Amino acid sequence: MRKKSNNRLIAFLLTSIASFTVNAQNVLFNQGSIYVANGGIVQVNGNTLNTGAGTTLTNHGSFTVANSFNNGDFEISNNAVVSGNGDYFVENNWINNATFTANQSEVTLNGNNQLITGSVVTTFHDLTLTGTGVKTQTIDANIDATGTLNLNDRELATATNSMFVLNPSTTSITNNTTPGNEGFVSSLAPGTLSRETNTNAPYLYPVGSSVAVTRYRPVELTPNDANAATYTVRFINHNPDIDGFSRNINDGLVCQANDTFYHAILRTTGNSPADIRLHYIAGTDGNYDGMAHWRTNNNQWNDMATTTPGTAGIFATLTRSTWQFANPGEPYVLTEQAPLAPTISGDTILCIGSTSTTFTASGGNGNYIWTVPSGVVITDSTSNSITVNWNTGPGTVSVISASQSGGCNSAPASLNINVYTGPSAYGYSDTNRVFANHPILFTDTSQGNPVSWNWDFGDGSSSTVQNPWHTFPGPGTYQVILTVVDSNGCSDTAHVWIEIIDGILIPNVFSPNGDGSNDVFFISGGGFEEFEIKIFNRWGSQMFEAKAPQIAWDGRTNAGLEVSAGTYYFTLTAKSKTTDYSTTGYITVFK
Repeated sequence: MRKKSNNRLIAFLLTSIASFTVNAQNVLFNQGSIYVANGGIVQVNGNTLNTGAGTTLTNHGSFTVANSFNNGDFEISNNAVVSGNGDYFVENNWINNATFTANQSEVTLNGNNQLITGSVVTTFHDLTLTGTGVKTQTIDANIDATGTLNLNDRELATATNSMFVLNPSTTSITNNTTPGNEGFVSSLAPGTLSRETNTNAPYLYPVGSSVAVTRYRPVELTPNDANAATYTVRFINHNPDIDGFSRNINDGLVCQANDTFYHAILRTTGNSPADIRLHYIAGTDGNYDGMAHWRTNNNQWNDMATTTPGTAGIFATLTRSTWQFANPGEPYVLTEQAPLAPTISGDTILCIGSTSTTFTASGGNGNYIWTVPSGVVITDSTSNSITVNWNTGPGTVSVISASQSGGCNSAPASLNINVYTGPSAYGYSDTNRVFANHPILFTDTSQGNPVSWNWDFGDGSSSTVQNPWHTFPGPGTYQVILTVVDSNGCSDTAHVWIEIIDGILIPNVFSPNGDGSNDVFFISGGGFEEFEIKIFNRWGSQMFEAKAPQIAWDGRTNAGLEVSAGTYYFTLTAKSKTTDYSTTGYITVFK
């Protein structure tokens, strides 16, 4: 060991060190070979400089560079080589301008606001961040294929550089997850946190930022297969509009996008699709139900379709499964999706005189807003259904699905409503009073061009024939209802009353005395068109004969003479279009 007179430089030419402490402003290893054995301890209270061709430091023990007499930098320069499986504790900057072979070593940066810098990219085995402040890269850095990045509660600021974690284990990055004290990686474009993957398990990207407002918003990527792939993530702690990714330019399926932060996510090697899980704090960041991706091929935000909500500790999460990374573009943002257009059902044809109808919406997000023409009265409504009195002419009813925040609405669903006059029903029978079991012809004379008919005969039977025949089963009064429907589905009804009597009603006594009461022996009806009657006295002499649609005998002979009081015998025949009838009997004349 040689000590210069200015007390600023100590040169080590030792070959093996078990335990050693140096108090100096700078410690110089210049073209010497230093070997720190397993269990050996070296502490330098000042800068450590490994420089010059042939300079080697092999550390299998513990090498501490303290920020004491001078800044505790650990520097490798001018073709020097540092290697070994030992531990390095550095309180100031890690400076690599030559060769560092990590082997199974661990480098711990335990100072305040330290740099990982130099002209040569350092590949660490284990890199652990402790102490205070931010650890900042001025150059890319790697974690080797079996190493770990231990963030603890510190921020690793890669700036515009990247930290490449080459170990594909899902546990190759660890951090403190206590809310408010999380360790995270921050980056500025084009810097990223890059991870190798080779399993279909979740990989956490603990990303965040301390710019303006400190936020920790990790991303979890789950490859959908075990093929080798590389994914990179960066957290951007400001409105995407600032970087030219306008939230107002989208595919129409995005209602509004997060204006506070977004992520840059990229698959740089491999072709494995992955599940993307974004984390956010609902009470601070807002409420979201979707994700969007900025596609550089059309320069707009595109909705990523169905996402699955969840939680992870203090975070709300949204997951887009099986993302193919098929379109170019790194930015991803949380969104409130524009509601899908609902569907609407209900009558599209209304008829004057029957204008109360119900419309029902389905689909969308369930938050419906209805619009009806002026003059239409909504008489009952729920979120998805309205009953209206459509007392106006043709028009349109529409419904939209509104976003929960009210920021945007779906495209409308509409029904065009037509209103028609409809037919005017009218029907009649060939008789309204008829003998039981006698067929009756019913005739439709409705207006308005009906296309279907339904006769309800009031006895449990019906007919769809326009002009049907019907025979009623027994005596009684029946209401026959005719319903007609036109080609628009409009309908109208009419009715007629039918009396069915039990045979022909034949009186058996009358008193033709001119007092105006029961002066005429009368026979009619029963559905018969013609009657023929002959009346005889007790000696068989014919007193009266008539043939007519109805019989009315006033107690006189055909010669006009009044008959005497007494009992008379008669014969009666009757005919209709389908039936012949005959009977005999007695009638008594009172005077």
